[in-house]
Amino acid sequence: MKIQKQKFTNLNNSKVVSRILKNVMGLLVVVLFASCIDNNDSEVFEPQPDGEALAARFENNRANAMQEFTLDASTGGVITGVQGTKVTFQPNSFGLNGTPVTGNVTVQLLEIYDKASMLLKNKSTLGRRANGDKEALKSAGEFFIEAKQGTNNLELLEMATVTSRPVDFADLDGGMRVFRGDDTNGDWVEADENEDGINDDVEIRDGQGADGEYATYNYDIGDFGWTNLDRWYSFTGPKTVLFVDVPDGFNQNNSAVYLSYDGEPTALARMDTWNSSLEMFTEHYGLIPIGQEVHIIMVAEIDGQLNYAIQGTTIVDGHIEVITALTPITQPALETLINGLP
Repeated sequence: MKIQKQKFTNLNNSKVVSRILKNVMGLLVVVLFASCIDNNDSEVFEPQPDGEALAARFENNRANAMQEFTLDASTGGVITGVQGTKVTFQPNSFGLNGTPVTGNVTVQLLEIYDKASMLLKNKSTLGRRANGDKEALKSAGEFFIEAKQGTNNLELLEMATVTSRPVDFADLDGGMRVFRGDDTNGDWVEADENEDGINDDVEIRDGQGADGEYATYNYDIGDFGWTNLDRWYSFTGPKTVLFVDVPDGFNQNNSAVYLSYDGEPTALARMDTWNSSLEMFTEHYGLIPIGQEVHIIMVAEIDGQLNYAIQGTTIVDGHIEVITALTPITQPALETLINGLP
C-alpha cells in the first residue's frame, strides 16, 4: 500500500499534514515561552474523549432496551417484542444442567432493526468470513434472547422459533441467512447448524394483518444469545482500502467510527482497525467498493456529553476521509440524524 498515492477528500487538520508541520516547528517551541509563565497561573486543560464513558453508554443502551417476559416453563408460549419480533417456546424447553425446570421463567429479548440502534448499542453489521476477512452485512434484524430463573441462566432443551417483525413483500430478501454473535470480538459469523445449535435455514411466511398482507422471516435456535438475520453485502466492482483521519487526541480507545452504506438502511460496519503509524481508523482487507456513496459516522463521549461527526462521501481509490471536529448532540437527536441518512 502506497499512502502517497491515496486520494484525500479533505486536508484540513489532516494528521498527514500536521505531522509535517510539527516536525518543522517542534524545535522552535521547546523553550520559547517557558520564562514567561507565571508560576501562579493554572494550566487549562481541554476536555478529553472518554472511552470508558462511551463504552458505558453502549452498554446502558443495550440494558435499557432489554425487554422481559414471564412464561410458565411447563407450557412454554410466545413472547412478542415492542417492534414485532416473536419467539415461540415449546413446553418443557427451559433447562438447567440438562433437566427441565418448572414454574415461571423470565425471558429477555433485545431487538434491533435500524442503523441508529445498531450504532448506539455497538452492534454493527460487520461479518467475519471463514478465512478471517471482514465485510459488511445487510441485516433484517438482530436479536438477543436469554432466559433466567432466579439467579440461574437457563438453557434451551428444545428448539425455539424466532419470527421477525412484519416485512413488506417489496422489501423481502430471499438471500437472508442466520448469523450468530461472536462474543470474542463482536463480529457476526454464519451459523453452523451442527456447531451452533441453530437452524441456519430461513423460512419466509405470508401473513394477513389489519393493514393487509405481509411476510416474516422465521428460523429456529437451539441456544440462547445473539443471532442476526443477514446476507453479505455483495459488490462485484473494484474495491479499495479506506482510512479515516480523525482529530488529534482521538483513537480506537476513546472513540468509534462507523461506515454507513447509502441506499442500505441496515448496512453499518464499524471501522474497528487502528493504524498506529498513521494514527487513522481503517478497515481490514481493502474491501470497500469504489464508487459507493457512504456516510462516515464518528462518536465520542466528552465531558459527559455525546459528540458526533457525520460526513457523506463517494469512495475513491485509496480513500482518506478527514474529520476535523466533533459537535455535541443529544442521543435522540443523533438517532434521528442516523436513521434519516439515505
